[in-house]
Amino acid sequence: MWRFIRAMFDGLFLRCPSCHKGAMFRSFSEMNQQCAHCGNWFERSSGEITGGMGINIVVTLLLVIMASAIVGFSTLPVLPSILTLGVATILFPILFYPISRGLWASLIYLTGDNEEPDEGMY
Repeated sequence: MWRFIRAMFDGLFLRCPSCHKGAMFRSFSEMNQQCAHCGNWFERSSGEITGGMGINIVVTLLLVIMASAIVGFSTLPVLPSILTLGVATILFPILFYPISRGLWASLIYLTGDNEEPDEGMY
């Protein structure tokens, strides 16, 4: 259980879930393929980006649904609330992108899928 929690925190803070030291990203949107410290694979093939996108979509939708419910049941002015919600719906997934990819890389590490050879690509 602690291994899972530690790996998820490492993914959240964009650190290697194996050695807890290496950085997952070179820049805001460019992920390292391997950890510089321990050699752990973060991303073996280009198709692994879809897992991070899935996490991003689910978290964004949950936040939009909760914020919409709060706006709908409150006495806040409707137009400014909808405009704010629209801007947040556009900006949040962009800013959450590296974190969602980091969480997905941690899940891949926990399942051991980062150690399997990538078959069928070539």
